[in-house]
Order: sequence, then C-alpha cells, then structure tokens
Amino acid sequence: VITVDILVESFKRNDVLEWLGDPENHDRVLQGAWDKVERKSERVWDLSFKAGPKSRTMGYTFEQLDDSHGGRRALCTTTGKRTSGKLHYSLRTPRASRNTLVTLHMDYEPGGLLGRALNAAGLEDGLTRGMTRMLDNLRAAIYADNGS
Repeated sequence: VITVDILVESFKRNDVLEWLGDPENHDRVLQGAWDKVERKSERVWDLSFKAGPKSRTMGYTFEQLDDSHGGRRALCTTTGKRTSGKLHYSLRTPRASRNTLVTLHMDYEPGGLLGRALNAAGLEDGLTRGMTRMLDNLRAAIYADNGS
C-alpha cells in the first residue's frame, strides 16, 4: 500500500472532484510523472517507470467518480506484473477551509516472497516517485486552469 497527499489551496473538494471527472485531466496528471506515458484509449494509459534495476510498465484506468461514502473519490485500477490493484484519489476539506487535501492511495499486489523482495528493492520507491509527481501535476494543472 502506498499513500501520498498534497494540499490544493483555495479549491473546494467538489471542484477538484469535478476536475478529476474529465479523462483529459488524468492525461495531464500522468504526463511527466512517469518515464513514458502512452494513452491507449480515453480512460486507459500505459505508464513506464524505473523500479530498481528494471523498467516496468503499469496499466492505469480511470474508472469513475464516487461520492457514495460521504467523501469524494476518483476510482482507478492498475494492471501489470507486480502492480495490479486499485488506486484512488480521496478528497477531504479540512474544517473551516476552502482547501482540499488530495490523497492518492494505491493498493497493489507485488506477488509472493519474490514480489515482496522486488518491492523492497525498488518497485515501491518507483511507484511512490511517480505518484508524488502525479499529485504535483494535478495541483499545477488545477492552478493553471483557474489562473492561480
């Protein structure tokens, strides 16, 4: 499990959720966050990245927006050897604030004993780096769209 977050100041969570509902914005979030990004369809991408001594490719699919649990989330899935799982953007607004905390959470299955060793040898670090850059891209794109 990997979790990273970023604060998007002066934007309410419903505005950020609406922004995440556009697949074009996912493309903007992914581009530059990974070594190579290849768009396969409107909602599907292949992401290549360095993980320890090896390069890997992970599939990323934007599934849907979800507000059923009282919070706001954008749900995605990931595919690939040692990277299959679920990824979601969770949005929260701290009390008495217009700011939105965006948490990117990835729950993936690296595999058995060998997978756990590979995870420790660079896979988790590579995924965390890419996810951190995704959130940096998200914040920068939202600010650019709104003249901030």
